[in-house]
Amino acid sequence: MDAKVQSFLDKIRVMAEKTGKVAGRAADAAGKKATELASATRINLQIFDLNTECEVLYKEIGRMVYELHRGSEVSNDEMEEKIAAVDAKQEKLAALREELAGMRTIVVCPHCGKTCSREDAYCSGCGGAL
Repeated sequence: MDAKVQSFLDKIRVMAEKTGKVAGRAADAAGKKATELASATRINLQIFDLNTECEVLYKEIGRMVYELHRGSEVSNDEMEEKIAAVDAKQEKLAALREELAGMRTIVVCPHCGKTCSREDAYCSGCGGAL
């Protein structure tokens, strides 16, 4: 085989290998992003469900307060139970929101407000520590 043809084929092989590696990295990044998105969606659905449950409890507590206002007897234990349930759900909501915030790939500089990557140690806008 001619040396020029062989050299050309070698260059094509090297370029194909590089392209394959880049495509593999792109596929890995896309897969990671899809996994992150699925996790974020799952957390957002849990937050939605907990907020809905809290709204139901708020209505029940409001009904009980109204009944108390009208002079009806209301079980203090039942009221405390519902309030404790709201408190527990609010704690879960706070934990889920914190988990969701930890998944974000960007952070906002506390000094200038510029958005930066989570991996950055310093802000690219003002140089402040992140």
